[in-house]
Amino acid sequence: MPTLGSLAEVPELTLAFTPGASEREAERTVVGAALAPAEEPPGPDLADRIVRTALDCGWADDPRRAARHLGRLAAAKVAALAVPATALPAALVEAAGRHGVPLLTVSPDVPWSRVAQVVAEERLRETREHLAQLEQLLGHAREQGPEDRRIERLLGWLARTVGGRAVVRCGRHDSRPAEAWTLPTAVERTTTDIAEGGLRSAAIDDAGLHIRLHAIGRRRPYPVLAVGRTAPFDGRANALVTHAADLLVPLLQVDDGEADRRRLSEVAAALRVAVFQLLMGGEVTLAQRTAEGLAQGLLDAENARVYVLEGPAVERDRLALECAAATKGRALVVRCPAYDQHLIILAPLKQTPSASPDGWDTVGTTLRRLVADNPERFLGGSGPFPLSQTAGSYGDATRALAVARLQPARAALYAAESRLAEVLDPRAAAGWAAAVLRPLSTLPLGSQDQMLGTLHLGLEFPATSAGKILGVSRNTVRARLDRAAGLLGLDLSEVRARAVLHLALRVFDGEAPVPAEVDLPDVLAGEGARTWAAELLRRLAEDGRDLRATLLAWLVGNTSVEQTAGCLGLHPQTVREHLRSAERLLQRQLLSGGGGVYEVALAFAVLGELALPEC
Repeated sequence: MPTLGSLAEVPELTLAFTPGASEREAERTVVGAALAPAEEPPGPDLADRIVRTALDCGWADDPRRAARHLGRLAAAKVAALAVPATALPAALVEAAGRHGVPLLTVSPDVPWSRVAQVVAEERLRETREHLAQLEQLLGHAREQGPEDRRIERLLGWLARTVGGRAVVRCGRHDSRPAEAWTLPTAVERTTTDIAEGGLRSAAIDDAGLHIRLHAIGRRRPYPVLAVGRTAPFDGRANALVTHAADLLVPLLQVDDGEADRRRLSEVAAALRVAVFQLLMGGEVTLAQRTAEGLAQGLLDAENARVYVLEGPAVERDRLALECAAATKGRALVVRCPAYDQHLIILAPLKQTPSASPDGWDTVGTTLRRLVADNPERFLGGSGPFPLSQTAGSYGDATRALAVARLQPARAALYAAESRLAEVLDPRAAAGWAAAVLRPLSTLPLGSQDQMLGTLHLGLEFPATSAGKILGVSRNTVRARLDRAAGLLGLDLSEVRARAVLHLALRVFDGEAPVPAEVDLPDVLAGEGARTWAAELLRRLAEDGRDLRATLLAWLVGNTSVEQTAGCLGLHPQTVREHLRSAERLLQRQLLSGGGGVYEVALAFAVLGELALPEC
């Protein structure tokens, strides 16, 4: 990641620290460059960016206003404030020092867009280097030879790459490699805690040494990977430690013929998960390059379908082998990192897909045969989507899986024609969605892709499951959702706000159309939307009970069963029974949350029975 210090060393940018700058300021990472308005307050989402502003703003000479403005920049976690290279007002310098905001000068002749371009180019270069490092790491894991020697080579490479030391402490407290790094006493105690299962990982600073500890595998006592260096760990170094810990799992197993086969299989499985997680985060190019380590040209396509195959968890490994054999290398078969009973199959569409009259393509038809042979298996499939929209496609596949559980054939495709997004005016809807999502454009480009992928999954699944699918922690998922809520001005703890955002994500085509001067009521006012909503909710009348009233009260009560029961004078179990019956009639999941709930909320809103947030 570029830093203030590295950017100050680029002559053409003319960035220079003001007198008195510290080395810690030079080490601050930078994700972008932004222009801030001269007036107060500063704009949104300036975290880790160099912000440029003019000095003829009125507040820079006023001690009180300068302190307030710099305090806001500090709260926004800006990387630095850049101002023209002229005499600096004393009030500005004093306020910047007090609030810890680095102050840079820049020549007025340098276009700020050039600074932003240099930052973006440097981040792209580092991303490519990181990918190359991951490929080298995988290469070390796949090398042949004695177990100890392979581990030693991998640890040696990791130590050289992060610029430090690396060692594995096993459950028997022996070290690998033989000439091991002796850990400080305090670190040894934490290592013991991790080996015994008290922690999964830890970060320790000891006498100027930064150390990362990570449990390896899922069997106690856990081997522990310890990596230390004098420089603080950045995101890329942390990611290398995590990936190395994953790849060490098969290398530390018993070294016999069966273990060799299992090792390579587990390494490939870990790589398939990594490829899928890159796609879910919108990193299509990186995913395609990483997938070359599995099969040449595997993701050499612009579009794909996603299938989710559900079966008994104890059979998943065998079923994964059956899927791989049946699809003959035409698909990416991934063991779902969130749900032990799920396999995810991504089928690239390298040409115009040939589908049977019922809509199933070749891979889907093959998977249906695996489902037909076992009454405990179910299959849901998405429609064709660009690879960049894998997160949305995965959500569609899970919704189709919910429908499959209710059908005799136990297999279903996502029925786009039965969804609200398909009956809206596409230009008006896309323009409205662009306006709703426009605040996300203030994020750096890579962060935008991450955020959109997280929103797709965070609206469909609990934070823990979404995090496992994305390869991040649940706290990271929650932090991204909170950040999006702040940028978008939506209370995502409220089901109606989530329904609005879910619709915006569904109809946004990613081409960034000019935001339309149209609001949500206008988008939903068309005859197609009213017909869709009326036909959807009319199904509830097939049940003799007033399911419609229960469902509406449940949505008004923010999907609280207890609140709904109190409002209607029913027992909570009765409310749950009503909702289960509604699930069957509407062919949508309700009690477990997700897209089905949002579509039902929007149906009531279209008919004027449920108010939605203004946007």
